[in-house]
Amino acid sequence: MKNRLVRGTMSNHFQSTLAALAVIVAGCGDPSSATGDGGAPAGGSSSSMDGGVSPPPDGGGAGDGGGGDEDASVPPPGTLSARYPGDEGIRDDPAVLFHDDFEAGWGRWDGPTADTRTLHIEADPAAAHGGQGYLRSTVTTADLAEDMYISSSTWVTHERVDAIYWRFHARFPELAPNPHHWVRMAAGTEEWDWSGLANTVPAGDEGFWFDFDTNTDDVFNFYAYWYKMRSGRCNDGTATPGCAGDQGTTYYYGNVFEPPGQAPFPRDRWFCIEMHARANTVGERDGALAFWIDGAPIGDYRPGYPDGTWLRAQFHTAGCEFSACTPPEPFEGFDFRSSEDVRFKSFMLDAYYERDSDARRRAEMEERGLTVSDARTILYDDVVIATERIGCRR
Repeated sequence: MKNRLVRGTMSNHFQSTLAALAVIVAGCGDPSSATGDGGAPAGGSSSSMDGGVSPPPDGGGAGDGGGGDEDASVPPPGTLSARYPGDEGIRDDPAVLFHDDFEAGWGRWDGPTADTRTLHIEADPAAAHGGQGYLRSTVTTADLAEDMYISSSTWVTHERVDAIYWRFHARFPELAPNPHHWVRMAAGTEEWDWSGLANTVPAGDEGFWFDFDTNTDDVFNFYAYWYKMRSGRCNDGTATPGCAGDQGTTYYYGNVFEPPGQAPFPRDRWFCIEMHARANTVGERDGALAFWIDGAPIGDYRPGYPDGTWLRAQFHTAGCEFSACTPPEPFEGFDFRSSEDVRFKSFMLDAYYERDSDARRRAEMEERGLTVSDARTILYDDVVIATERIGCRR
């Protein structure tokens, strides 16, 4: 079995996910699986976050920028981007753990250390977000005909910390299927290096991880693995034989958190992605995840917020309308780890494609009447990892 690891190796994650989905379809017909593939489920959430999101503790979450009319060209006061216009000097700030604007070629990532078949650092001031350097990932239909699993990935290991922020700018210049999984963040002990194992519950004293994914609707979700994650076997997320909604087999795929009411990300222009994650106090459920797009708060998951309904391995913000759905309750927060030695340690820009998943997404787009490119290109620029909120580069 191949697995998508923190070092950028390829996996059969999607193949395993398809098997789980087939079990669900054959079982009770409930489409609310935790595969994280495709759009919001039918009869899903009925409300949106257009009015803004209240901030999580420590002043670090999705409400810092206010409502959805945020101007990404003006970073919120107190952020690193506000202190370093154009990111000039940002690399030397003590809060910054990693920075790459791709102006100096390869050398700042653990890997790769040179251009690959799918990854190229290019210099073009007309194409870059800032300066002239940027990273291009391109995976073609011909590539996928040759290799079933392609992980077009950079990766870096940084100083281990309990709470962290990431920011990068991305551009999707062509209309093509989005990656099956995308950006990866992993936490672990110094020795642990096993993020990306499909259908695997990580040990609480070893590590956890989550992907930041986008589907054919061009909206985003977190896809998380941790030692208290829920199974897709039972309606209540347990794996007890004979439970309500029992699917007959036990499986653990990433638990899905997809904020409702998202506008599709813009095609063929640069946009800014920021994320925040906080590990829990051991024994408590005070861990959190949040993200912003172009400075606007979109997703925010922390103790007591938002209200929603767990069904199997997906948290439906504001509730859901399947027959097995229970009334919404405040989100309990994340118990990500059972040891303080598990800390955030690595980051991947990983456009991960699987041949069958890609073909299904392509067919869905063509059924909508879209003309789909054979090149799946993503551009990246101005990557920062820090212990403070960063803000979009001006």
